[in-house]
Amino acid sequence: MLKSEKEQTLHLSKKYSVQKQISTFSGVCITLLYLVFMILLGSNLIKYYLLFVTTNQYLLIALYLFTFILLLELFTLPLHFYGGFILEHLFKLSNQTFLGWIWDELKKFSLSVILLIFLGEVMYLFLRNFPDFWWVYVAIVWIFFSIIMAKLAPVLIFPLFFKIEPIEREELREGFLKLAEGTGITIEGVYKINLSKNTKKANAALAGLGSTRRVLLSDTLLDSYSPVEIHSVFAHELGHHVYHHIWKLLAIGVITSFGGFALCHYVVINVLTFFGFQFIYDIAVFPLLCIVFAVFGFILLPIQNACSRRWERECDKYAIKKTNNPQAFISTMDKLADQNLADRSPNRIIELLFYGHPPIAKRIEMARGFLSCV
Repeated sequence: MLKSEKEQTLHLSKKYSVQKQISTFSGVCITLLYLVFMILLGSNLIKYYLLFVTTNQYLLIALYLFTFILLLELFTLPLHFYGGFILEHLFKLSNQTFLGWIWDELKKFSLSVILLIFLGEVMYLFLRNFPDFWWVYVAIVWIFFSIIMAKLAPVLIFPLFFKIEPIEREELREGFLKLAEGTGITIEGVYKINLSKNTKKANAALAGLGSTRRVLLSDTLLDSYSPVEIHSVFAHELGHHVYHHIWKLLAIGVITSFGGFALCHYVVINVLTFFGFQFIYDIAVFPLLCIVFAVFGFILLPIQNACSRRWERECDKYAIKKTNNPQAFISTMDKLADQNLADRSPNRIIELLFYGHPPIAKRIEMARGFLSCV
């Protein structure tokens, strides 16, 4: 790439990153405003009118949660459309059609409704029967639900949106087999995911638990990178398996689940009357529970991202050592930055708050330290 082209790409990546951040921050603000409105007025109104439809508590909860998530979707839809469709097309990163975007959004909404109603019914069952200790039971349910979803996502959820199939290129499979030797991952667990139907970006991930554990490599990666670069990416994802990062993430989830639900109970029980509510198991209190969780999650975000960045650095080093090819890692990172319009050197505060991966520039700088050892 010529210098002028490189500079143009760097400029575009900065511009894209800023607009993405603005879009994300705006979405958070709109969601918070929606929750505040619901706490002050909307939630009681929804419950009031739904009581004309049914007095059955289970049906009331289901109808309330459906209405709640539908209104939230309508409030945030324009911003989702801008950030998820228009912005991606403006920067020539998307292959998705308008109808394709609508279809994916409908599937996401339907899945969200089903899961929210299921979890909401379970939570309010414990809230009604154990108003003082509901948070213990709900945290346990949430932990088991997270484990089940982590196991089933690659085989039930991902295929709803993308075609996933085994990788059959022999030169790649031979390299995968050599790299995976002794790790517990087989090459039968390496799959291609057709991200190209929606995006020009390249990506890879380790997903699943036990028998569903698999490495997913996007077709946009497989079609544009050399075998040694693809092996470098595979080795990185292998590192997540070797270092048990999914299980560590679940362990952190156990701690934060109990802490989050306990904090939620303590806060909500002490502000109920201030907002005009009487009982914590009142379905109208749901937005108040949500906003406490949201604030708790935002406070934890920098800590979770710091853990994630540390794990990603471990996997970067693992990949370089495993392949003994730091140059392949560097060229891969360089290509990914250009292809995905990633901001190579974001503002330090933005990095600390929102980045789950080390910035590309730091990853390349780390890899260059290995060049003299090869």
